[in-house]
Amino acid sequence: MSDDRRERWRPPEAAAPRPGGIRGALGGSRLFEQPQYVEELQAFRAFVDVPGPLAVEVGFDDGARLLDLVRTFPGVRWLGLEVREARVLALAPQAPPNLHVWRADARTVFGLLMPPGRVSRVDVLFPTPWWDEGKRAKRLLLTPAFRDDVARALAPGGVVHVATDVGPYFEHVAALFAGWQAAPEPMTGAVRSRRERVCARDGLRIWRGTWTPG
Repeated sequence: MSDDRRERWRPPEAAAPRPGGIRGALGGSRLFEQPQYVEELQAFRAFVDVPGPLAVEVGFDDGARLLDLVRTFPGVRWLGLEVREARVLALAPQAPPNLHVWRADARTVFGLLMPPGRVSRVDVLFPTPWWDEGKRAKRLLLTPAFRDDVARALAPGGVVHVATDVGPYFEHVAALFAGWQAAPEPMTGAVRSRRERVCARDGLRIWRGTWTPG
């Protein structure tokens, strides 16, 4: 990908709220209204209902970083959200009791399913910038609506951590969280995400930010 393409990225214009649910991958918010997903929804609720810190990684990709965090911080419950079925199926057999991986769109989870004040940390690492303008408007994860849903889900002192290798995307994210307070970057383990390893190999700059509601 050329540096020029990265520099030309622009956020889409704000989309009007869609009545009747949350638009997203996997059928959006209507997916978990279907009877065949009742057991998945019950498993999610049982996992997050257990007391203690809860951290969420949105889009865990190959899962190497997430699995390392789970083992490094066993006192934290970790929820991994990923829309790619193969990634979920590959990681699930390796998951210890403090990790629940789920094929679900984070917009639906935070918008409708996550209890308020439950989450201590949300990691959004290298979210897809969606180069096509039409897809960008429909599928961009980090929007005002998602920010507000995450704010409701965060416990006092909870943080959102974002990393991206697309500079204009980070400008968009920084503006999105401009009303929040900057926070220390959350603890991490020894294993980097797949995209971070690619950036290190190719000499690409990474922008990072961590915020907590003001």
